[in-house]
Amino acid sequence: MWRPDLWMRAVSARRAGALLAATLVLFVLWRVVLAVDPPPDPYDRLPPGAQVLGSDGGLLRAYLAADEKWRLRTPLHRISPRMVQAVLTHEDRRFRLHPGVDPIAVIRAAALNIGERRVVAGASTISMQLARLVEPGERSFRYKLFQAYRALQYESRYSKDEILEMYLSLAPFGGNIEGVGAASRFYFGKPPAELSVAEACLLAVIPESPAARHPFRHGEDAGRARNRLVDRLEERGIIGPAEADEARAEPLPAREHPMPFRAPHFADWALSRARGAERLAGTIDPLIQERAERITSSWVASLRPSGIGQGAVVIVDSESDELVAMIGSASFTDSAHAGEVNGAVAPRSPGSTLKPFVYALAFDRGLATPAGLVEDVPVHYGPYSPDNYDGFFRGVLTAEEALRSSRNVPAVVLAAELERTAGPGLFDCLRQAGVRSIDRSREHYGLSLVLGGGDVTLLELAGLYAALARQGVWRPLRWRAEAPAPLPRRDKEDKEGEGTRLFSAEAAWMTLSILVDVTRPELDAVWRSGKEEIPIPWKTGTSYGHRDAWAVGIAGRFVIAVWLGNFDGRGTPLLVGRDVAGPLLFALADILPHDHPGRWHLMPRRLRHRQVCAISGAPPGPFCTERVWTPYIPGVSPETPCSVHREIEIDRRSGFAVCSRCRRERETVRQVVEWWPPGVAELLRRRGLPAVQVPPHNPACPVILGGGLPEIVSPREGMEYHMRPGLPREDQQIAFRANVPSGCRSVFWFLDGALVWRGPPGGTFFLSPEPGVHTVTVKDEGGRSVTIRFVVVGEKA
Repeated sequence: MWRPDLWMRAVSARRAGALLAATLVLFVLWRVVLAVDPPPDPYDRLPPGAQVLGSDGGLLRAYLAADEKWRLRTPLHRISPRMVQAVLTHEDRRFRLHPGVDPIAVIRAAALNIGERRVVAGASTISMQLARLVEPGERSFRYKLFQAYRALQYESRYSKDEILEMYLSLAPFGGNIEGVGAASRFYFGKPPAELSVAEACLLAVIPESPAARHPFRHGEDAGRARNRLVDRLEERGIIGPAEADEARAEPLPAREHPMPFRAPHFADWALSRARGAERLAGTIDPLIQERAERITSSWVASLRPSGIGQGAVVIVDSESDELVAMIGSASFTDSAHAGEVNGAVAPRSPGSTLKPFVYALAFDRGLATPAGLVEDVPVHYGPYSPDNYDGFFRGVLTAEEALRSSRNVPAVVLAAELERTAGPGLFDCLRQAGVRSIDRSREHYGLSLVLGGGDVTLLELAGLYAALARQGVWRPLRWRAEAPAPLPRRDKEDKEGEGTRLFSAEAAWMTLSILVDVTRPELDAVWRSGKEEIPIPWKTGTSYGHRDAWAVGIAGRFVIAVWLGNFDGRGTPLLVGRDVAGPLLFALADILPHDHPGRWHLMPRRLRHRQVCAISGAPPGPFCTERVWTPYIPGVSPETPCSVHREIEIDRRSGFAVCSRCRRERETVRQVVEWWPPGVAELLRRRGLPAVQVPPHNPACPVILGGGLPEIVSPREGMEYHMRPGLPREDQQIAFRANVPSGCRSVFWFLDGALVWRGPPGGTFFLSPEPGVHTVTVKDEGGRSVTIRFVVVGEKA
């Protein structure tokens, strides 16, 4: 029996199935079309220029796109909501509702155009306009269909917000200005997030006719179009009457504004490291950067009459590892002084700024303590003979005095001890800290590395001192906020966090405690404002030939590194780290926030204090009367008691020192003396210090010939000395110098068997031997002698 209701249900089911099948087929076909003929990526066709942002998200510097257009990609959340409302109201009110083509707008435009028998209205949506921007073509019905096709594709591939962001980033705004990010900067000098209603309405109407509505050339037309849009926003209740009146009364922009040009050296450097980056979020603090630039520029300008033409500054937050300021020159635009050169990343000789790391390593190795003694006497390491800045030797002084006064010879002596003992030396330390400027072999640099014999960059130097501020832990500096640099594997002994431990927290603390007492420049030269009580450990450096002046300090959590000089390497006697770089360092410290003291001043738990001999700095012996307290590292710092203070017996009648073999039947008295190594004793004797006048031993003693042998300091055993052709022989003399046991009064020198000099211990004389192999012998009055051989290479006179 035929039932109509069942037949209708069957027909409806077939229709629904057919509709579903058709929909599925259309969906598959559309996906095939998208795969075969995908819409071009708008940013591939119209690539934005690069942007470098500061730590606050603000624009530091923008770059032209490859086609010389100011085109800046701007995320939708960084565009004023007023701008978004104005654009949607003016261009596409139903943007959120249609699939890329607005049927209502199409019907309305068709009716109007038919009625007027000409094109008076369009139906382009924002998606269709995006298609026109990416693939421009001649106005025609066929091209309109193509736009609609692309618009549907864009809607299938991207979200509404993504499409709107693309349109706002690529829309034309006159000349070579494209996108609201560039237009907002160009017309109003502000980011698009800060646009007012009037400014947003003006920018919303310009893309419709960029040439006819250019506010500088056609202000009246631009103003009328803007006000009409303001009226529409008021009619729709988007803005109130008062806000609308204020927007209509706001004047149009009268001049163009330059693009931001802040931290230009950093921007160039960061983009060179992040190739292809379009929107690079940096760690630069704009406020600190601006203040530091102003102070640096002013300071360098005051130095230029002295022949010092440039300066560079790096400021690092040691707590966050972030680079907060980079100043590559006093002025980027100063072509007369090569201002575009980035002095912050240029390898230069660091002078004495690496000395603290030698001391920190020596403290860790048990080779020194702050109060322990280091020798400051002439030394020779093969052909290398370091000298002090002032040309004098002090004989002996404490490690803290040597570092604080930046003596060269003690630093080299400690560096040599580090190389002779197990563990890393300065070269290894720099390599572990990622100093890429040290790119040659250990042998190439030798011991001169501690005195500036290898180049480093200001940025690398700041990173090294940041490790001191972190109590010995080095970490790579972060310069990109959105992509932190990868960290090295965690050291098993590092309890402070990820990083590479260069030295212990105790060694870092002792080193900085010494540097914090380095005398500062005069306050009137530092531009201070009452913050001079802030403890700042700091170190200066001056390279050979006075070509580079450096100063590095730690102010709270910030590390400040300063370089002054000339990019062409020209030196000047006034280019001294303490005199010119030091004042700038403290002027920069004054502008930094002091909300966090940093960790460098916190005394490590393992560090202890003990009493030591006030003269030798060693644990006191039985004859040490004066004692002082000093820090030390238990189980690491030397425990050997003081050997400087010794008790000897003296013959009352002759004044000679005697021993158990020669004191028989003599009336003696016991006396405590300071017993120094021969080289030190001679220097102290020259300085007239009575404490070093140790009486000579009884010359009649039967064991005097069994004493220590003299030591020839120069020339060196087996050394080749090359005579330079063309130079006078008298200008190429070899120094002859020896250390002899205490109590010796005269020494005799023999060259190839002939007596050539007789004089007091520690005396130095000079000869220019003929080319060939020579033997030299030194004897003291007790008959003790030593002989060595050396070679002179060159042409005979």
